[in-house]
Parts: sequence; C-alpha cells; structure tokens
Amino acid sequence: MAFSRESGTLGTYQRYKLGQAQFQKWLKQTSDKLRLGRSAKPATGPARPETPATKKGQNISGNGNQSKGDPKGTSAVHWSQLESMATDVIENSDPEQIPQSAISILRDVVYLRKKSARFFSSAASKSENETLKQKNLAHEHIIKVLEKILHRFDTALSKIIGPSAAPSPAREDRHVSMNDINNMFEYLKVEESHDGDKEGPDEISDVETAAPKRGKKLSKKSGKKQKQKKQPKEQRSQKHTTATQDASWVDTFQWVDEDEEEDDFDYYMLIYCFFQDFNSIRTYVCDRWTEYFYDKSVSLNTLAVVTNAACEIFHEMEYELEKTLKDTPQLADYGFMLQMLFYQYGLDHVDYSGEDELTHSERNYKIFGEADWLGFPAYTHVLQLLEFIPPGKVPMIPPSTMKRPKYGPQEFDDYRHFTKDVVFELFPECCLLKAMKKNGELPATVSAQDELTLDFEHIFRLRDCPSSFVFGLSLYIDIRYILEDQVIDAFNLLQSTAARMKTTLEDHLPNIKGPWDLKRDCRDRLAELEVAIIDDFLLENKTERFREKGVTETLEHHFLLKIDPIWSGLLDFRCQLVLDDLGYRLINEASVVLGAVFIYAASRLSGTPDLHWPQMDRFLTVHKEDRILQDVLSTQLSPVDLLKKFVDRHLPVAESGPANKFANPSKAHEALYQRYAWDSGSSRLSMGYLHEIIQDKFDVKAGYTLSRQAVPPSPETNSRDKEAHNSAGVSPVQLLEILDETTTSLLENQLSIDYFLLHEESMQLFRELMREFSPEVKKDAPILLDENTRTDKLILLLPVIYRSLTNGNTEETTNRLTKVTAKVCAKVP
Repeated sequence: MAFSRESGTLGTYQRYKLGQAQFQKWLKQTSDKLRLGRSAKPATGPARPETPATKKGQNISGNGNQSKGDPKGTSAVHWSQLESMATDVIENSDPEQIPQSAISILRDVVYLRKKSARFFSSAASKSENETLKQKNLAHEHIIKVLEKILHRFDTALSKIIGPSAAPSPAREDRHVSMNDINNMFEYLKVEESHDGDKEGPDEISDVETAAPKRGKKLSKKSGKKQKQKKQPKEQRSQKHTTATQDASWVDTFQWVDEDEEEDDFDYYMLIYCFFQDFNSIRTYVCDRWTEYFYDKSVSLNTLAVVTNAACEIFHEMEYELEKTLKDTPQLADYGFMLQMLFYQYGLDHVDYSGEDELTHSERNYKIFGEADWLGFPAYTHVLQLLEFIPPGKVPMIPPSTMKRPKYGPQEFDDYRHFTKDVVFELFPECCLLKAMKKNGELPATVSAQDELTLDFEHIFRLRDCPSSFVFGLSLYIDIRYILEDQVIDAFNLLQSTAARMKTTLEDHLPNIKGPWDLKRDCRDRLAELEVAIIDDFLLENKTERFREKGVTETLEHHFLLKIDPIWSGLLDFRCQLVLDDLGYRLINEASVVLGAVFIYAASRLSGTPDLHWPQMDRFLTVHKEDRILQDVLSTQLSPVDLLKKFVDRHLPVAESGPANKFANPSKAHEALYQRYAWDSGSSRLSMGYLHEIIQDKFDVKAGYTLSRQAVPPSPETNSRDKEAHNSAGVSPVQLLEILDETTTSLLENQLSIDYFLLHEESMQLFRELMREFSPEVKKDAPILLDENTRTDKLILLLPVIYRSLTNGNTEETTNRLTKVTAKVCAKVP
C-alpha cells in the first residue's frame, strides 16, 4: 500500500502504521548492531572461512533486515522478539543514544492500540467464539509487551532528563506525530548510510521475502451493540512490493502483518481512524466558521477554500481506504462500516456503561451523538433522496411549498427537521445543475464550483452514496447550523466584489493598448462575470421548467449561491485572484509603476520621509522595496544616486518592451490561482495544488516571508529540511492549518493591492510631473508631449529629471520633484 496522497497528507491510521514500523525497524537495527559488535570483539583467533550461510546471517544482523537497494523499507519483527531487543538496547546503549522520537512514537502506538483493544475485549467477553477470545488475549499480550518496553525506556531516559521531566502518559488526543516520523526517517537514514560501507555488493536482504501473499476471511464477531453473528467477509490479502530508490519512503512504504490475528484488529483500527480523521477535519473547519459567526476574525474566502479542501481530502481518504481494501471492496462501503461501528462494536470514545440509568431523552441524545459522529443523519437523507427521486428526473419544488430551516438553538427533534430542511433546500438546485450539464447548457465544472455540489451531481448520476459525500454533506449541515441567517454573507460579499471588478475592468479596458492577450482576457473575464455571478445561470432554465408544470411563482434570484456559502466564497476568491492577475500583468506590461517607485523613493530621500501613498506602500512591502530598487534606502543614498541607478539599470529594460519587471507569484499563489481562477474543463481537478502549498510553506519557514517569488533555499542550510519535507507529509488538519494561514496571508498581502488603482495613481503622478517639468521635456524628450505617446514611453521622463538634477540646480529640482509627489500623495485615497 502506498501511503502518500496527492495532497501530501497522512491520516491517523497511516501515521500509526508508519510509526509502529519505524520503531520496530529502529529497535531491530540497533539491537542487531549491538549484538554484532559484541560478537566481533572476542574474535582474536584465526578467521573462520566464510560460508554462504554465515555471510547471509551477518548481512541480516548487520543491516537490520534492510535491503541496500531499499533503504526505506520496513523490517519484519515478531512481537515475541521485541522485549529481548529492547533489553539489548537499554543495557548496552547510553541513554543519550536513544532517540526521543522513537519513544514518543512507541507511546502513541501503545495509546492507539489500547483504544482499539477495548472493543475487542468487550466483544470477546460477550461472545462464545473461542477464536475471538484467543485473538483478544493475543492483542492484550502485545499491548502489555509494548507497555513494558515503554516503561523500561522511560526509566532509562529519566537518568539523563530526570524523573520530573520524563514523558507524560499519552493524552486523550494523542496521534502519532509527523515530526517524530520525519525525525526517525532521518535518523534511520543516517544509520543506514554508516552501515552501507560495510555491505558487499551481492548481499541480499530477507525483507523482500518476509511478507508472502496470503488471504484470510474476516469474520464479524458479536460486538457491544449487537449480538447477532454476521456472515464472514472476504479479507484483503497483504502485499509487499519492492520500493524504487528514487521514490519517497512514504510512497513506497509497505507494512507487514506478522500474525494473522492482526487482520481483524487492523480493520477496526483502519475504519475507526478513518472516521476519526473525518471528525478531526470537521471540528477544525467548524471551529473556524464559528469564529466568523461570533467575531468575523476569519475571511469568508479563507473559510471557503479550507472547507472545499476538506471535501477534497475526504475524497482522498476514501480512495485510500478503497485501495487498502481493494481485495474486499465491500469492507470500504459506508453502509458496511456504519453497521460495524454503530450497531456492532460501538465507538471507542463513547462510554456505554450505565445506559440503563439514562432517561429516554438522554438516551436519544447519546445515540444521536454517536450517529452524528459517523455522519449517519446526512446518510439517511441521501438514501431518502435516492429513493424519492427517479433516475434522470429533476424535482421542482415551488418556493411556496419549500420548508425553510428554522435557525437558533435546536432540541433533538427540531434538529432532525433542520437537517432535512437544509438538504431539501440544496438538492433540487444540484439536480438542475446535473441536468443542464448533461444537456450541454453548462460546462462540466462551473466557475470555481465547490466539491459538495459536484458530489451531489455525482450521487444522482451514479445512484450511489460514497462516504466522502456523507462527510461533505455533514460538514455543510454543520456550517448552516453555525451560520444561521448569516449564510447569505458570502453571497453579499461576492456581489460587492463582482460589482467592483466589473467597474474596474470596464473603466480600464479602453485604455489598454496592448498586448492583445491582456485585453482579450479582460473581455473574457467580464463575460464570465456577467454569466456566472451577476446573472443567475440557473434561473432561466428553472423558470421554464416551472412554467411547464403550471407554476408561475416568482423565483428568487441566485438561490443556490445564497444557501451555499462555500461556492459563493470560492467565487469571490476567484474574482480577487483574477483581478489581481490582470492588474499585475498590466503594471508589468507598462513601466509607469516601476518609474513611480523610484520617484516616490527619491522624494522620501530628499527630506520628506512622511509621505504616505497607501497602495504604493503596500506594494513595496509585499514586493520588497530593496529588491525593486536593487538597493536599501539610507541616509547615504541621495535622490540623484537613486535616479542614476534607474537610468543605468532599469531604463534599458523598460525601453526594450514588455517584461516581467517584478517578482513572479509565489508557488502557493500560483497554485491557488490554477485551482480556483483557471478552468481546465475537468469535472474533478487535481489536488496537487495542496502539495505545492506545503512546499511553499517550507520556503516561508526558510525566511522568504514576504517574497512573491519562492526563492530557492541554499543546499547548505536547507537541504535537510527540504529532504525531510519531500519524504513525508502532514496530517489532514495540519494541511488545513497551512492552507488557512497561506490563504489568509495571500488575502492580507498580495491580494490587498489594487494594481489597477496603483497604475492609475502612477499615471496621475507622471501627468503632474509632465506639467512641472514641461520646459525640460520640450528640450530633452519632446516625444512625451504627443497625446498619442504610449504609456510605456512615459518612463523617459525620469532621465529628463535626472539630467535636470545633475546639470542644473540640484536642490531646486529636488524640491520641485518632492512638491509634485506630495501633492499626488495628498489626493490618493
């Protein structure tokens, strides 16, 4: 099984498996090395002739069951060997040599195994199946062994860090940390590189044959919540493949189940972690929406991007689960998993003791809490819809008969009605979307369409209910419950942004003389704006369908966008990305803004440092003033020196024609633009943009915080960090946190610059300078007086001012320059 996801994330179960394998690998590798060292010390007599058997044995113990060609594989270690290996390591190693990450991983593995074992213990105590009882005893023994090993390591480490500083017991929210996994990956790789010189070219590891293919049926036992026995299900076969040297260790990692009784245990752990990851994502996203509801501390654009990414991760989680269980795909079916967790085994975090003492209301709330943790309410509504709506039909519910959700605190029964009303508001719009796409009236993906509405189309098209959609719909219901009547805020923001974008493009389009592709793109974006946002692209078709049914009620415009804050937020984000891109291309095509930067900086150097030009100040902060000027402003630098620098270095570039005069967008900026501002025509877009954002985050950590262009880190200082990053991933919630931070930073920095306004204000500065220096212009650059002179030629005014500074009265010319700049700055908003 490959563990890496396209987004670069690793779920709880994958981290558990990786961590468990890494601890075993480290323990065996260290133990074998110590044993080999002890056996080599007394060898003072004649060397014994080497045989193939001894050669192979030395290889196995010397490299820790590790193939030289596969340094990222795993070691097959039976549980019965762990305690003796741990004894070897503790008794023959200095405590300082024991990596803290290995012990942290062991602590987390013990905690996760104990969580799952509770339910095997409960099932075994109520079952008459002797095999189940024996397996439960084996699981309990393994946990005891691991706990004993953990205690011994903690005792050894306490000698160097002190008993008071010893690691605390596992927290209730403890998962295997990616930091620990990455640290161990680096540690093991260094150890293997030391061992590599000792290995012969023909040595062969036994790890490649350690995992023979096998099949085993998974029988469902009587659990806490249901005693009826289930028919046995075909169990997946475990496969082990050899990794290539160029692949990531996460991509090529395979785990080996040493005991067949681990299969059932792994399956429960697998699906429980699957739902646990869903709820971790759900909790994070809902908390962020709650922050918006109460204090508006997070942008609706950020919330939309993060929520949509969460739905993408749900798809990735589901695909990974199905891939893991590919030999028995029915085990990955949502209904099957729901049956097992809700009706048979129960949930690890729920206390089932004392249920008989609960009142009827308390029992209902408890059961509903379990069901909601699994997404059961959303699943129920989807099944009802699939039963209610015939294939190929588009239900049309008149607005007067549609029940609107009731907002505010909800009792148990009221909340069930609320969830139903929310779903019944949304699904007719999605059915209409599907029909219009099928009839060729809409593209496969409408502008910045969110994953939820795409999933809705999918279930009606295939008559299926995948777990990813259940999770996404559950998240949507949560958001609607949190926002209440503020659900329309995202749509209102979208309309405001769309109106500003339309005005900006219409005002500037006549003045854009070139290049042709910029003018074309402005026209295309205006057309898209009219169709997708300003007009309701569903209204005409919807009205016609109602008219055919004899319904003449007035229909609400943009009903879908008003009840879907995710799509509205993504469209608003798209508008900002597009406007930013077009404006950024505009200032790169002409040199007016570049010239204005030098004029503004020269005026501040002349003794007027309190000049304030909001758009320019923001632009210089984001793009780095010293990078644009190719120098740092200081008291030693005069206006003459600065303008000379422009004439010598920048003017030849500016006169050569359109060029990229400023830094390119950051990797994260470009990734988000490609995802949400550019249509590829595919109904499902790649999640690779999330991996790009993770990589860009590492550039930020390396110190390029305000760089619009991701500056490559030096190999000497960052190779280790980059390699550790490329070799692993982050948890889904960590990815959402990075995406949250990245999107917020983008909105507060790059997207906060109005490039069209900055260009217009720069043009105003040049017009005022032309009036002030008109005598010099007539003498040195009369071409600038021609009304038909292209905008990019206005940059020739700077050499005129420079010559005036050097050949005339420097102080007087400086005062004239500063006076004009101050006048323009006083007028800008």
